Amino acid sequence: MIKKLLFLVCIGTPIMVSSQIAFTNSSSLLVNENVTSGCAIGVADMNNDGRDDIIRLDDARDLEIEYQNASTDGSGNLYTRYDFGAVGGSQWGLCIADVDENGYNDIFTGGAYNGLKLITASSDGSSYSSTTQGGPNIFLQNVNFADIDNDGSIDVFACHDEGISSPYKNNGSGTLTHDANLIVAASTIPSDNSGNYGTIWIDYDNDGDQDLYISKCRLGVGNSTDGRRVNLLFQNDGNGNFTDVAESAGLRPLEQSWSAAFEDIDNDGDLDCVLINHTNTNQIYENNGNGTFTDITSTSGIATQLDDLGTGGIQVMMEDFDNDSYIDLFITSRWTSDKHIMFKNNGNKTFSEVSGAISAGSLSVQSAAVGDLNNDGFIDVLAGFATGYNSPSGNADRLYLNNGNANNWSKIRLQGVTSNLNGIGARVELYTALGKQIREVRSGESYGTMNSLVAHFGIASETTITKIVVRWPSGLVDQLSGPAINQSHLIIEGSNPLTTDSFTASNFNVYPNPAHNKVTITTDLSEDMSLAMYDITGKLILTSNNTFNNQTDLDISALNSGVYFMHLSSGSKKYVHKLIKE
Repeated sequence: MIKKLLFLVCIGTPIMVSSQIAFTNSSSLLVNENVTSGCAIGVADMNNDGRDDIIRLDDARDLEIEYQNASTDGSGNLYTRYDFGAVGGSQWGLCIADVDENGYNDIFTGGAYNGLKLITASSDGSSYSSTTQGGPNIFLQNVNFADIDNDGSIDVFACHDEGISSPYKNNGSGTLTHDANLIVAASTIPSDNSGNYGTIWIDYDNDGDQDLYISKCRLGVGNSTDGRRVNLLFQNDGNGNFTDVAESAGLRPLEQSWSAAFEDIDNDGDLDCVLINHTNTNQIYENNGNGTFTDITSTSGIATQLDDLGTGGIQVMMEDFDNDSYIDLFITSRWTSDKHIMFKNNGNKTFSEVSGAISAGSLSVQSAAVGDLNNDGFIDVLAGFATGYNSPSGNADRLYLNNGNANNWSKIRLQGVTSNLNGIGARVELYTALGKQIREVRSGESYGTMNSLVAHFGIASETTITKIVVRWPSGLVDQLSGPAINQSHLIIEGSNPLTTDSFTASNFNVYPNPAHNKVTITTDLSEDMSLAMYDITGKLILTSNNTFNNQTDLDISALNSGVYFMHLSSGSKKYVHKLIKE
């Protein structure tokens, strides 16, 4: 009865909330309390121990990593410091992933025409080295790691303020090469292609591939239909072709947009959008489930607060900060007069401002990154206080640890095998009696921000998780049934293949893989089974009916080189296997 009453309170005009979400300034736990970050700031597991670490650029130039310890050491510090030193020039954006797949994450960063840097971890993760990348010399704003061509190796999309953005292709061994044809992110309205600020890779249309949204802003350009300031949504057709559909999707507001974030605010299985603008109010869009969006700002209950933020908004974080199973919002601001704001999700597509959730006195949090920074299952905030857009101030960064509550949670770490090692681009689904929640694994979000690669879910008072489903970029699907709550789970691609009934990977052996002209399927089963093979776009390539008695040879000589998926089925039973044709 109490739960029902609380829900009814939220249906009307949202109320100011002061207790559900709260953080404590815990900066004394840092090794270096004197770092003053610019815009770029990050959270990720850098030493592969399962705990989120802190990545910062002191004065936007000097790289420092603070590794989260299992517990506080004798000095009272929660972290151990690694000081890389000067990266070179003022850095505006960073993203993190294991580019060479040696088990330790690497860093990509850049700034205003001072060279794009790939900072790679050594074979044991104890040190790093920096390499300036070839290609155009650009004014980097945001940057993302994403497997743009879905070949299993992580690529880079570098957002250019004053021209067309630069994609970099990974050769599979960690070497990045500028490849202008990987994705041509040109303005649909012809322009000089400048004005690229915030970028994010997402599967907005639920078709299993990664799409790209670019928030466009060009200061001094007053014409709202100038291509330099018209947002772009590049829809991926699944075969590496990208088409701008922002207008038809309803995500082209004709504002000066700074950054965007996508998460499922209403737990209906698709990604909604929060957009930060500098010429009008910020906006909240609901995904209609058919590839289009509806602006629900006016009914969200927070239109006034978003408008009060004015032109100061910089970044937006979408996380379940109170573990009640609904995504909340945290918006940073460059103005001290219109400070950062935390909004609690009421569970009915409305939000309530949480007064004083992150208290910074007279300061406003200008840049932030989020993750579980003390490994307690609640999302924390690493905050910076730069001025303007990327000018470090005299105010040191702060660590705000979440006070938490009695709500339960689950964290999922991914390890790709056929997909990229970090599982970037994977969709994670968590099922409880409350329904389904979804998360995506991303590297580089909003504007200059790197958030944790761990998929975090709050499950409120639920004590049972029905299942966790991971949909990998490769097309493979893993399912973990009945996992324990309040734990971090590592899911390795292919370790828990999704099956109906009893077919498992142990029943089959498919070799060689990759294959040239012939592939052999062996099984310990004796059943009449059908085989259907699909290409990476989902097109049916061939079918075969056979009785699998120990061994079957399949002629694939007529197939083009590429990635295929073999579906072996009998009745309600199914097994899916990925095949690479050389």
